[in-house]
Amino acid sequence: MNRIVIAAAALAAFASPALARKEKVVFVETSAVKDKPAVALDPAQAYVLVRSDVAIPLHLMRVPSAEDQATYDRLRAEALVEARGKYAKKLASYERDRKAYDSMPKGAQKPKKPEKPVEPTEENFEFTPFGLLTGVSIGPLNRFAKGSDGDKTSTYLQQLTPGRYRVYGLMSVMPNGGAMGSCFCMGSVAFDVKAGEVTDLGRFTARELPKREGGDNAKPMPLAVEFRPATAGTPLDPRLAKMAASPAVLRPVGKLPNYYGMTIDRFPAIDGVMRYDRDRIVDLTKGN
Repeated sequence: MNRIVIAAAALAAFASPALARKEKVVFVETSAVKDKPAVALDPAQAYVLVRSDVAIPLHLMRVPSAEDQATYDRLRAEALVEARGKYAKKLASYERDRKAYDSMPKGAQKPKKPEKPVEPTEENFEFTPFGLLTGVSIGPLNRFAKGSDGDKTSTYLQQLTPGRYRVYGLMSVMPNGGAMGSCFCMGSVAFDVKAGEVTDLGRFTARELPKREGGDNAKPMPLAVEFRPATAGTPLDPRLAKMAASPAVLRPVGKLPNYYGMTIDRFPAIDGVMRYDRDRIVDLTKGN
């Protein structure tokens, strides 16, 4: 099923319905490429390929380009102007109600005291973060290919708008806006995807951690995930043989807010890309 992330729709839910009706802004268009005998890719769109030996969802967030950021800033500024206009009306209503409240005779049963509205400012105005407008969910459904003869590999091919994306977490976003899983909020990687090309991200592999020592050992520890990036020699599905394809060039990126209130994690360290010094991300790509 196609999933189009429309900024205006998200703004209607989180920020300003009036603004959403005035203008539709699309930051990301995305959909899963279905498992068909033949595949025709759109040269105007980019594609991400990822493999996994377990049914885990992957969530990406677009890193704003200069153009994206300018558009986002304009939308936020317009929404703030609208919010200030509404505040002026609320303030006038509050002042009338407060005057009536203060003029009531002593001993009279008073209604609840009116609360002064908070003036929206540049600092306190809540506006939907860019990442929440540009999420791309990959898996665990809609596989492009699955292994056979004991091979548990699931392959996913996702169409999305060209640009730079960050791996936000192993998580599923629900239709109501909630989410399940964990986020790589303490450190992750980003990579570019180009129009008309398949970017091979690599493979996620689950491993079961040893049982807890002491206490209840009947239940094993949760599954941990390992990651192996794609290389130039990583084989592709035969249906993609004629497509331009290359391994993802991974770059470490810093921390992000835990937008969904999930378990906080970090992307596994990768040789030649990044490692961790306690909670600090060490960039190993400098000079490459």
